[in-house]
Amino acid sequence: MGSFLNKTMVFILTSMLLLACIILIPDFLVKKFSKFNIDKGYKIVLFGHSHSECAFNDSLISGFKNLSHSAEPYFYTYQKVKKVISQNNQVETILIEFSNNQIDEKMDEWTWGYKYMSNMFPQYASFMDAADLELLFNKNPKDFINCVSILARQNIFRVVTLNYSFSGSIGGYLKVNNPKPLELNNKGLPIVRDTASGRTVLSITNLNYLRKIVDYCRQKNKKVFLVRSPQHIGYEYMKNEKVFMAIKKTYFQDVDFLDFNNFPLKDDEFADLGHLNFKGASKFSDYVNRMISSGILEPGKKQVLINTTLPKKMYFKPVVNNSN
Repeated sequence: MGSFLNKTMVFILTSMLLLACIILIPDFLVKKFSKFNIDKGYKIVLFGHSHSECAFNDSLISGFKNLSHSAEPYFYTYQKVKKVISQNNQVETILIEFSNNQIDEKMDEWTWGYKYMSNMFPQYASFMDAADLELLFNKNPKDFINCVSILARQNIFRVVTLNYSFSGSIGGYLKVNNPKPLELNNKGLPIVRDTASGRTVLSITNLNYLRKIVDYCRQKNKKVFLVRSPQHIGYEYMKNEKVFMAIKKTYFQDVDFLDFNNFPLKDDEFADLGHLNFKGASKFSDYVNRMISSGILEPGKKQVLINTTLPKKMYFKPVVNNSN
């Protein structure tokens, strides 16, 4: 009986050791040799989700790199910011997209829901602190464990292929070539799907990690700005505007806010109510390039320069559809 127990314990310990090696050794190598390099000419870097991903055509903005990624909450942006800043000393200024939906509890699902975590976690888990890992495990332990297995497979593949570069998978400008036109009613006005709750429930986790991003950038002596891309006046999350601005004033008052929400665009320059298509992005990016050349990122300029250079808003009043 004792011999059987001893063999069982040896088997269990050996299996655990082997499993640890499969996970920990590739993780160590990825952490040690990972590369997040961008071109030395980029001194301004933008991070955010799909709003900024579709809005800022960085090929039209001098010295500017767009590293936004669709459905990326600040939890994962924080991991990316740490690596990009630490490996690219030429970067001087960090812009962080701050839009209305980023304060909403929807961001919690983006952070630890399986659909999103299974995509983002394997990309950035090797660079997370213990507290980051603990947060995900506590919020969704079952799917967290599944995502660890995905991480292990991807890290083993990186080690075997000696491919430690993340530069091609951390985001960029997304050109929307053939967007569907905005849905119009019989009067030719955009229809807004009333899909957001009338009561704003905040994602405390997302806001906490935005604060961590800001603080980290300042610790590394980088200039940091919050920036809001243009949104259609009918965008459903614009209903939380009062709460959004209160959050900005209360918790991020120390961070300069470049608010381009009122940049004038026609309906056919939107891919949908929250995103620009390539025509809107071209017009907007050309404007941003001129504003940077005019000194918008220098002391004393900022929002005053935006407000004094924006033409009059050109939106039509939307029609709200409550059928959903």
